[in-house]
Amino acid sequence: MPCRQTLCSTGDGLAIVETFDVIIVLGAAQAPDGTPGSVISRRVLHAVKLFNEGRAPVMLMSGGATRHAEPEADAMARVAIEAGISDQAIFRETRSTRTMENVLECRKILTREDWHHALVVTDSFHMKRALYTFDAFGVEAFGDGVPAPPSLRTVLAHICEFFARQMYERAIRAYIDQRISPLQLGGGK
Repeated sequence: MPCRQTLCSTGDGLAIVETFDVIIVLGAAQAPDGTPGSVISRRVLHAVKLFNEGRAPVMLMSGGATRHAEPEADAMARVAIEAGISDQAIFRETRSTRTMENVLECRKILTREDWHHALVVTDSFHMKRALYTFDAFGVEAFGDGVPAPPSLRTVLAHICEFFARQMYERAIRAYIDQRISPLQLGGGK
């Protein structure tokens, strides 16, 4: 399959990327009974569309157990499989429960699989913080945000995300300063 150039948001601007090694789908909580909620479905179905367009050969579902005993990644994988994606094309990261953990756990898999270019799928309002976090931990990631339907919940999510970004910048700096040496990050970034 020939490479296609893709214009993607990096959080700091736009970049053209020929191909991606993986599509990373960030998790969201399931319903209390474990069924995927609308956020999971929206994100995964967007990732399925990107996968079917040939944007990457595999998908990585990222999310551990939060509101339900089953990890979010497993619920997300079910949605992708029901949409026609082969289980062999789906990797799962089942330990993380928040964005910083998503990135740290995905980074381990990216390193193990020798993947260097990731396309991240999450809600558009969450993308800036997600890409900031990937960048802070030395992961080359680009975003393809999923628009949330207009609602009061979406407005509140945008407001919460504004404050979360402020807190995450401080939390990431503290985490890096106190817990991770540059060698553990894979360089001096």
